[in-house]
Amino acid sequence: MITFGPMSDDDFAAFIRKAIPEYAYDQMRAGNWTSTEAAGRARAEFQQMLPEGPQTPNAYLHVILDEQGHKIGMLWYFVDPSRTKKTAFLIEFFLFPEGRRKGYEAQALALFEDEARSLGVERVELQIFSHKGEDIQLYRENGFQDTSIFFSKNLVE
Repeated sequence: MITFGPMSDDDFAAFIRKAIPEYAYDQMRAGNWTSTEAAGRARAEFQQMLPEGPQTPNAYLHVILDEQGHKIGMLWYFVDPSRTKKTAFLIEFFLFPEGRRKGYEAQALALFEDEARSLGVERVELQIFSHKGEDIQLYRENGFQDTSIFFSKNLVE
């Protein structure tokens, strides 16, 4: 059974080193940002969402620990109490390669949902890039439903 632990300063630095470039790449792959602007925009968005790092109010950043207490991944969500239904947005969730395909994904999502419920959260939302097919399948297998689809079309190549 997995557990969550707090992100240390070193964990947070490692999280940022992984998450920002991946987010920049996803935005480029989706056609939203150019390669010259992606890194800067990704850094700016993370700074806006986490102005106080792991101590940002309503932001929950965790390391995911396996049964032996080894770090196998990380999870970040934000709780928005201003919505009609108190909502948690799952912003980032990943397992390191050594933790994948061992059932930890479903356990981590269940633990996240339990923690969110304990905070009074009534709804969980997330956004996923359409090119992340394995992730989309993971969320569907764990009870998440598609609620909207964004379309785009390039008119100039």
